[in-house]
Amino acid sequence: MPEPEPDSVPVPDLVPASWPAPAATPEQDAAPAPLVGLDEIPWADLRHAYGSAEDVPVLLRALARPGEDPEREERLDDLDAAVYHQGGAVYSAGAAAVPFLVEIACTPGLPLRAEIVELIGRFADLQNQMRDPWRSAPAAVACRAALVAGHDSLVRLLDDADTEVRTAAAALLWSYARWSPRAQDAAHATADRDAVEPDLPLRVHLRLDGARAAAAARASGSPSAAPLTAAVRRLTEAPARDAAALGFARLVAQKRLDDASVTWRDLLDAALAPTTPHQAYRAWSEDGARLAMALCGMCGEDLAARLDIIRVLIGHERPQVRTGALQAAGDAMRRWRSATSVLLPLIEGVLTDPGPENRTRAADLLATAGTTDPRLDDRLAATLDDPHRTTSVRAAWALARRGDARAIPTLVQALEDEEGDSFGPSVHYSGNSYWFDRPPLREALVACAERHGLPLAPALRSALARCLTSSRTGGGPPHGLRPDALPRLHLLCEALAACGPAAAVALPELQQLLDTTHPQLACTVIEAAGPAAADLAPQLGRVGREALDEAVTRMSRRSAEPVTPARPAPSDPPPGQPRVPGLADPWITALTTARAHFAVTGDEVALLRTVDQVLAVTAPLRRSVAGSGEGGRPGSAEEAAAAREAAALASALARCLAPLGPAAGAGRVGWTERWLRDNEGWWRSHEAVDVAWAHWRVTGDGDLARRVFARLLTRGPGQSVSPVELAALRRVAEAGPAARTLVPLLRACLDQDERVVGEGGWRGIVQDDEVQRLAAAALGGAAGAG
Repeated sequence: MPEPEPDSVPVPDLVPASWPAPAATPEQDAAPAPLVGLDEIPWADLRHAYGSAEDVPVLLRALARPGEDPEREERLDDLDAAVYHQGGAVYSAGAAAVPFLVEIACTPGLPLRAEIVELIGRFADLQNQMRDPWRSAPAAVACRAALVAGHDSLVRLLDDADTEVRTAAAALLWSYARWSPRAQDAAHATADRDAVEPDLPLRVHLRLDGARAAAAARASGSPSAAPLTAAVRRLTEAPARDAAALGFARLVAQKRLDDASVTWRDLLDAALAPTTPHQAYRAWSEDGARLAMALCGMCGEDLAARLDIIRVLIGHERPQVRTGALQAAGDAMRRWRSATSVLLPLIEGVLTDPGPENRTRAADLLATAGTTDPRLDDRLAATLDDPHRTTSVRAAWALARRGDARAIPTLVQALEDEEGDSFGPSVHYSGNSYWFDRPPLREALVACAERHGLPLAPALRSALARCLTSSRTGGGPPHGLRPDALPRLHLLCEALAACGPAAAVALPELQQLLDTTHPQLACTVIEAAGPAAADLAPQLGRVGREALDEAVTRMSRRSAEPVTPARPAPSDPPPGQPRVPGLADPWITALTTARAHFAVTGDEVALLRTVDQVLAVTAPLRRSVAGSGEGGRPGSAEEAAAAREAAALASALARCLAPLGPAAGAGRVGWTERWLRDNEGWWRSHEAVDVAWAHWRVTGDGDLARRVFARLLTRGPGQSVSPVELAALRRVAEAGPAARTLVPLLRACLDQDERVVGEGGWRGIVQDDEVQRLAAAALGGAAGAG
């Protein structure tokens, strides 16, 4: 989420004259926290995530009262969501609330004190995360002052009778010590607690949390690094009670302080040692499902160590440990290219695991790899009969990714059972994690249809017919379509397009779709079907002519009634209403249908006639759009809408002209070239890729396109390749020897083991594999220049 603006509201002096000391034994008669000075705070003038903070005193008083309150947890959740929200910065109300939260946490006998200490701990850790200007904002400064003023009370919580309170306090103090002027006192007190602490899990976390804090302080150059490191070394080096039980914690802490001093084998042996009490370690939570990921995380960037840990744990006797190893395998495959070839043989062996969850995960990872191996394909095909439904579906997903026809029955069943939970939507994640979600039906259908369109197209046609029947809203053409049906229609049309000429079996349904408010969906399929869809040429011509007539009317209306600040731009719907493709920009519909008409008839003259008509009709629009320059921003919502409209028009024109090459005539790309040169702020867009490529194909002048593609393919440290850059790479791979100036950028796509795509889950692996394939193909083509 975007970080909130720094809160500039002044925060009054919030430090109480004295702080209560928590008792070391439970109180028989709990008393409310007095909250002295609460009413002296101008809460209505302070702000939290949802506006005025005038509701905060009510929530604090409710938490400060002893006794039963069925709404207490809800009140704490409300307060947390308001004053801390999702972090990023400190609200003025958050800074004002901290002293009172400390007071409540230190009042014996009150419920939820551990949870309140955890909330205070998030405020303490937030100081380590913030950067300026948020860190220097008045509210952030006041929050730090309040926490430092409460230092002694927070330290005394280490002696609380409640183990959960002590645990939360220890975690809080390690975070607090990273930035506090009293870092040495906090670290010393927290380490000292170990000598008298009876709770073994807390003693484990004293070492682990302390070492994590010390390592973070050292990495950030904080002056607290030295006292934190000294405190943790006392915990790891001095003789300790329960030395065997604490052995794993000691090694983990030592590795954080000195990575080379502890090997992956040391960690693994300690974690698996019979003297290691599983209940004391979070790494052993969920019956060991987190163990592999925890151990791999302790090895940082050491891929070899990670792979060794996975290799051992993927065959562990506990099924949950194997489950965690598969998660760690997915994370490694998502991040490092070389991990895939190492791990695939191990993952393949899990297809016969006794645990159905593990078989499911193995099939999922094998689907992601996408390699073609007849022996492995046969094993996946046998897994289609797995009694565990989710496992058999993942096997079908894996076979579909390989274009294996044995996946078709499962895909057809998924098309017929629209409410089933076998396949899911196409979701996107960021980051390096591998997500074991339901496999995406759209990608499975497209992958399989590219090789087996003929047997799959009839099922897609039937599904499209059902969807059209249930989604229409209008009486006469163009028929309206329910917005909630559009994702399904997009899925079916994309899959039908992948069938190529076989999609012609669905001509009756495509004919119906052409007479809806979304004819572009049908054009996608018709264009892919090519001459096999020639029977629809007359209807394509009619829809295109009607769109041109609408375009003339639209532009005449626009000229007579110019857009004003009080009125939305003509191509944009009222607020809250979905934008309707086709009718919103009739000139785009005209170009799209003309391109489909050319695909089925090969009539260049008709296509160029439509292009010329659209250029004539949209002349006022094209003249009205000013260039944004590098990094330019529209000055108003109306200008932004017009800029989007011009970009869409430029892209649609380019996609019509590029297939014609020089036959299109250089004069027709004049405006799109000017749009591209005048709008460098759009160069990182799919529209710019389309226009650059068309200009190159039509004029033969690749200089402008190479500049655009070079901009897109130039990556800074850690910068990933997005779908736009991937689209540019596809064009560069088609350019042949003319791409020789881009060779260094192409090599940069290949010369590293870490994947370059920012998508998480399976998509990051698949798209990075495509990056490698395209870059290699482009380099091969460029080599022909010599």
